[in-house]
Amino acid sequence: MSAVERFRGKSFSFLKLGALFVATAVYIFVGSVPVSAASNSLGVTPRKDYTINPGGSISDTLYIDNLSKNSALTVSMRVVDFTAQGQTGSPSLLIAPNAPQEPYSLKPYLSLPSTVTIQPLASDYVPVSIKIPKNLGAGSHYSAVLYSANISGTAQQVTIAASAATLIFVTVPGKASELLNLVKYGAYVPATNNSAGSFKSLYISSQPQELAYVLNNQGNVAEDPSGSIVIKNEYGKVVTNISQANPNQNLALIGQTRLFETCIKTGQKQVTGGDGQVTIVQQCVSPNLSPGRYTAFLETLYGINGNTSQEITATTTFWYLPVWFMAVIAAIIVVIVAIIWIVIHILRKRQKHKKHSHHQSELGNK
Repeated sequence: MSAVERFRGKSFSFLKLGALFVATAVYIFVGSVPVSAASNSLGVTPRKDYTINPGGSISDTLYIDNLSKNSALTVSMRVVDFTAQGQTGSPSLLIAPNAPQEPYSLKPYLSLPSTVTIQPLASDYVPVSIKIPKNLGAGSHYSAVLYSANISGTAQQVTIAASAATLIFVTVPGKASELLNLVKYGAYVPATNNSAGSFKSLYISSQPQELAYVLNNQGNVAEDPSGSIVIKNEYGKVVTNISQANPNQNLALIGQTRLFETCIKTGQKQVTGGDGQVTIVQQCVSPNLSPGRYTAFLETLYGINGNTSQEITATTTFWYLPVWFMAVIAAIIVVIVAIIWIVIHILRKRQKHKKHSHHQSELGNK
């Protein structure tokens, strides 16, 4: 089953972003996004996924919500291509006027209005249509709808950031070129604010909480692999079974080398938003592993309808040896060495005493 089909029929939560912009130039994507002073926000559909046969078409709507209480917004929309930022799923919108069209672009096939006006605290559904040519081969095509909003009756303008753009993916089924290569797999320490994530095989100060694998997409289909990971201890006993090796159904875009992360054990926490609304989010928690060596077996599948599913398997090993455990082992080794030394010392003393007694006995006999 394709990534697109798993998303079809699902209702997408609307991404509501409130942004207070200052007069400056912000470089987030390929090119600069001009921002001028205004306090406005839009809610938009973050993503759309479709499966369309060659020669077929689809009509749908994009949701836009004006979260401003006082100002009507005139929203301009244009279709731009995007690439991936590094190994993450963050999109880099190609917004430069002279940006070349990407081979996988939806620009030639996607139609939508150029502007729409939305009253304060109102919303609208903007029609969008996609028509795929009959001679277009199987594979993935994707672009983004970029929104910019003008306050009605003023010259102020706000350009909405990439996270508020709508990413649109289309899969054309059939015999496509699909090839994912495994680059790396192992226990993983996620990125922090000022550093990149890293693979690690020995854990001392804390337990591993994540596993990750890196795939390079050399085909012409945006792939979302699915599968599982089984973790066994050094005795071959299963300690953890991760049923979803790609829990967020992330995509490896065409030509991208993508990092996929999954928790060894998942927990929940409550997060309070700026509006006071409490939501439950998933997070990685300590898997409560015992000290020792562990082996993690990865099995994933990928492939769109019309193609044979392909499998990726891999094995990795990591050690969890906390300081207290190594201290206990060291203490045990010291005790064992001490006992051996004492035993050897006693045996040598006894042997020396025995030799001395035997020597005295021989002198007495003479």
